[in-house]
Amino acid sequence: MSAAPDTAAPAGSPWARAGVLVGAGLVVAGAVFFGGGSGDESVMVLGSLAVAVAALAVAAASLGLLPLPRLDAPGSVAAAAGCGLVAWGGITIGWSIAGDRSWDAVDKGLVYAACGLVGLVLAGRGQRAVRDTALGLAGVLGAALAWALAVKAIPALAPDGPWSASRLRNPVGHPNGLALLADAAIPLGLWLVASARARLARPGGVLLVYAAVLAILLTQSRSGVVVALAVVALWLWLAPDRVEGALAGGLAAAPALAVAAWAFTRPALVEDGASRADRVSDGRVFALLALAGAAAALTLALRLPVARLVATRRREVVRALAGGAALVVVVGAVGLVAAVGNPFTWASDQVAGHQGSEVVNDPSRFGTLNTNNRLAWWGEAWDVFRAHPGGGTGANTFELARKRYREDARTVSQPHSVPLQLLADTGAVGLALGAGFAVALGLALVRSRRRLGGDERAAALGLVALPAAYALHALVDYDLDFMALTGPTLVVAWLLAGAARPPATVPRGWLPVAATAVVAATVVASLAAPNLSLRGVDSAYRALDAGDLGAARDRARAARELNPLSPEPLWALADIESSAGDDRYAIAYLSEATRLQPENPDTWYELGLAYQLALGDQCRAYGALNQSYTLDPSSQRWVAGGALDVARDAVNAGACEPS
Repeated sequence: MSAAPDTAAPAGSPWARAGVLVGAGLVVAGAVFFGGGSGDESVMVLGSLAVAVAALAVAAASLGLLPLPRLDAPGSVAAAAGCGLVAWGGITIGWSIAGDRSWDAVDKGLVYAACGLVGLVLAGRGQRAVRDTALGLAGVLGAALAWALAVKAIPALAPDGPWSASRLRNPVGHPNGLALLADAAIPLGLWLVASARARLARPGGVLLVYAAVLAILLTQSRSGVVVALAVVALWLWLAPDRVEGALAGGLAAAPALAVAAWAFTRPALVEDGASRADRVSDGRVFALLALAGAAAALTLALRLPVARLVATRRREVVRALAGGAALVVVVGAVGLVAAVGNPFTWASDQVAGHQGSEVVNDPSRFGTLNTNNRLAWWGEAWDVFRAHPGGGTGANTFELARKRYREDARTVSQPHSVPLQLLADTGAVGLALGAGFAVALGLALVRSRRRLGGDERAAALGLVALPAAYALHALVDYDLDFMALTGPTLVVAWLLAGAARPPATVPRGWLPVAATAVVAATVVASLAAPNLSLRGVDSAYRALDAGDLGAARDRARAARELNPLSPEPLWALADIESSAGDDRYAIAYLSEATRLQPENPDTWYELGLAYQLALGDQCRAYGALNQSYTLDPSSQRWVAGGALDVARDAVNAGACEPS
């Protein structure tokens, strides 16, 4: 069957099409470089940017300046399921154990929806939409990997932290997250080497593969290595130029393996606790070796007649590549048996025998199957779901909900599995919507490959590695929390879902433009309110420290109005009233916080301390502290002779008996 044409000639304004490409590039690059890890610090700024780009694109479509593609059946189902998941997250606020956290999750979901819309609009650019996006993403990922390796070479480029000297993580802020982006970069590099026809495509692809392989190894991410092998296998299976790409990619990867092998011998580069002087010294050598490795990769891949070898001696090349891969597998298997004996028994013991232990941050982690606490966290997520099967405990509340079930005091924000995260937070309904979204979108991506032809199809094979890698990696990590990972993935996925589709009929005129502006402004206001509330709380404490009680009250009350679901403004008001000498008002605010979030052990703990220290009421203090203990029995707060023990002893001595 012959391939379909790329797309029909693009309609609309050339300026609008160019503007969408630039806007999408800003969204993707901003997310990758400034996503800010797994927290919500960047949601207001980057989210507002994504919403603005999406709103401008929809407005341009309403004015006839830009076409929007019409989704096929799987794409429509995916869009409905995705919107339903965001809406369901909002509904869970009604019973959430921490409504402010669920609001944050809904805001992030709205930003992700905007990213998906940006990708869909990109598809409406018509010819070269996929290819241009692939080139842009390759550039962004290449820059991110170059920055990550530069931080390893020059420690002064990044602030000191527990992982600064061990696992590569910048700019994503998470080693496994950076490895995921590097995983997606390898097929893009192979596409550039084998299929792209631009003048600088081949050297750019060689360097991208080299940097990606080196970065994956230096993140010391075991899941990153597994996912890399999977997406490379997918590309080799689907790409028509697989042999040329595999040969050139192997030549680019070999120097990266050599440089990483040397780095693994330098504790200052790959282990925690090294002195800064050693990191700087070894970093300089690493920089020289990394540059030499890049030069070697370029020389090997560009000077050797790869294309001619494949064209004239294809069978021999294939045999050599297959033989080399088989040799690696055999040597690895023999080495494993020699080191551990029965590999199946070893694997079972490794997985089941270390549920509560952590893997050290050094290259030895590649030699263990320890799940790094994941089995324990997955079990806690299942316990939370069993207690709340229908709707969960509320979006983004796992960190609090798990405290009732955890066996140690370690803090974790998510169960490190997106499906289990949805199950615990949003129940069976949320998991069903998430699974429906993933399956339908996957079918839409499969159909897009069949529609595309020529250069667009080859570029799509490189791009699809990002959503494919994300889908695999999300099974064992909390990728949904990272704008640097989820935002770009949704842009790419929806671009592919809408590629080469006929234009949709959209409402025309200024009325839809006005409606779009109102919706966008509402979303931006929702993004801003929690952030401004936190700033208001900080400002209230600064005023309190300065002795201005009136200003402190006003700012805390304003923060409360901006985010009535958060207990933090109430805690601030309690501290202000306590400083003013009115402990009764302080207790009233703390009591209101327990009514706002009765399943939050922190609200009860603060109330218990106030009863104990401010009023000397050990009876009520014991009630509040014991409730906090019930919700979080493994907390480090419960030390011998601590607040709970003091209150319990007082109750046993008759503190609750009428005088």
